[in-house]
Amino acid sequence: MPSNKNYKSIFVDLAKKRGYVVHRPSFNEKNNNIDLILEGQVNGKPKKVTVDIKKRNSKNANQWTWIEYENSKGGQGWIYGSAQFIVFETPKNFIFVNRKKLFNWLASSQMVRWDLPYVASPWLAKYRLFRRAGSTETITQIKIDDILNIQDVQVWSKF
Repeated sequence: MPSNKNYKSIFVDLAKKRGYVVHRPSFNEKNNNIDLILEGQVNGKPKKVTVDIKKRNSKNANQWTWIEYENSKGGQGWIYGSAQFIVFETPKNFIFVNRKKLFNWLASSQMVRWDLPYVASPWLAKYRLFRRAGSTETITQIKIDDILNIQDVQVWSKF
């Protein structure tokens, strides 16, 4: 993939190659954590889905990703947003997971330790909660491999 393209434009190109028509969200949809709307055929029937694309972080992007429970403005994080699918970017793939299934897995697996104090550094936030000083943002990191084990996950290769 060309290095001058950002993650969203790479994703849009892949979606179009797969036969989807890509729409930009309305202002209200964007404010509810929807980055794009994909319209296409699924089993011969028209279908629209909303996606929230998460850019890979430069360090540990193959192994870990961030989950946002509360945003920096004090509102609910993107895990509570309106997007039907969260799409995680990795160096080689885009990983689609149903947002509700991800949320339910996070709640039922008890892997994220809500019972322990917040950690002092974001790099200690592996299955632990982190909050920046002076902020209400609450985030954690989970393994990409755990996402791959959630029911109905799809992987789109970038290459």
